[in-house]
Amino acid sequence: MRSARIVTDPEGGILEVHVIASSGRGPKQIARDVESMLVAKLGIRIDHRKISIAQVDDEVEESLERAEPAREPAEDPGGVPLPSGESRIEFIGVSVAQSHLRAEARVELAMNGLATVACATGADSSDSVHRIIAEATIQAVQQFFEDDSVFTVNSVEQVTVGGKPIIAVNVCHLAERQEKMLVGACPVNGDVTRAAALATLDAVNRFLRRLAPKEPTEYEIGPASES
Repeated sequence: MRSARIVTDPEGGILEVHVIASSGRGPKQIARDVESMLVAKLGIRIDHRKISIAQVDDEVEESLERAEPAREPAEDPGGVPLPSGESRIEFIGVSVAQSHLRAEARVELAMNGLATVACATGADSSDSVHRIIAEATIQAVQQFFEDDSVFTVNSVEQVTVGGKPIIAVNVCHLAERQEKMLVGACPVNGDVTRAAALATLDAVNRFLRRLAPKEPTEYEIGPASES
């Protein structure tokens, strides 16, 4: 799947889903993948007739990429590919302390059995708190990887999809000549603080196989979370 766009009605119901994909799989298979992803990640079921698939031939797309100046180099960005069983970071807990118009978010993550903790601070407003949770999550993620790989939080928004509140996070990954946008989402399910952290992890987890992990002795180990 190359890209996708969701069209909603004023109440947040899904009217249309438009997908651009390569020609490697059949349109029916891609549509089923979209249906499954919406159910698994957001708990939303839609009629397959609302999904439109546009396929681009890989050879044509590659020729267009060669013809147009690209912001990202075609070569592999480097890093040590992680085994599939070790490529995802485990969420341990998140807490937010609020005092005197300031808020501090504390996020604890683990990878390969080792935990790390990071904190971020900001103004004590709802939008700002969501953002500092995402920033603390990103700081904790970066402690597992080499310093030349940098993530920044572009935006954190609470939206409604299918009548359900969703936290969506836009993260930018920067490395030498490459800039890549990553997007993650998580249903609120009554806990917006946890959803903000999990949406941030959803954005970056799929990208971690490209990054070079630090040696375990370099991890910043924090106390066990009470969350």
